[in-house]
Amino acid sequence: VPLSLSISHTHTHTHTHTHSSGHHPPLGQSASYHPGDKSLLYRAHWSSDSDDDSQSDSDCVYRVVLLGDHGVGKTSLAGIFAGVTDKDEQSADTYERTLTVDGEETTLIVMDTWESDTQDRCLKVGSAYVIVYSVTDRSSFDSAAELRITLRRARQAENLPIILVGNKSDLVRSREVAVEGRACAVVFDCKFIETSASLQHNVTELFEGVVRQIRLRRDGTEVIQRRHSIYKRKESLTQKARRFLDRLVARNNQRMAVKVRSKSCHDLAVL
Repeated sequence: VPLSLSISHTHTHTHTHTHSSGHHPPLGQSASYHPGDKSLLYRAHWSSDSDDDSQSDSDCVYRVVLLGDHGVGKTSLAGIFAGVTDKDEQSADTYERTLTVDGEETTLIVMDTWESDTQDRCLKVGSAYVIVYSVTDRSSFDSAAELRITLRRARQAENLPIILVGNKSDLVRSREVAVEGRACAVVFDCKFIETSASLQHNVTELFEGVVRQIRLRRDGTEVIQRRHSIYKRKESLTQKARRFLDRLVARNNQRMAVKVRSKSCHDLAVL
């Protein structure tokens, strides 16, 4: 369930936007996005406010590295994250935004630098990794699987959030990769989501999910699940009972455990 997304609109690197209307907030302000509301609401945001602990807390700033072949939509996803609507403005390779997820602010620095000469550095600096492939390009999916293996070798001692993203899900007739994405996520123990950058489908959910995955590893499962439960919709007793029974069965049945992982690999709010 998408939750409220509060955004501090700053582009690191080359861009500073001062649009006072449309999709961009005025300089010195930030935009708050509320799911279901197509408009952007503006509120004052003063970085010099010494009482704002969330803005001065470096622990809430994380680097998210986009990996994947050329043409899979990494730059488009980063541009949507940053609020860039003009393709001519998507020339920066680093984007920064502050999101309010489950009532807590977190700043993400999204790095779209994989296709440059900094691949080794990309594998070392990320707090989380988003591996993107196109559902219309089988070879890009194969490359994504290889990247997951490469990343595991480079950061094998670390419990890093890794999300496999099948982009261009709107191109149904051109699809070459169907169920393999989720199966790959189960095998490689990472999260999975399909997006459409052109329709902006699941892009907000992707980056909110990145935040939750980072927090799960930072705070521990119990804390983050308690925070998330305050904001998510109430589940029926039947749903809770079914999930509980699934967990009980999974303890004694490896096949069921794989099935449960397959069901949860697309849930970016749990480990």
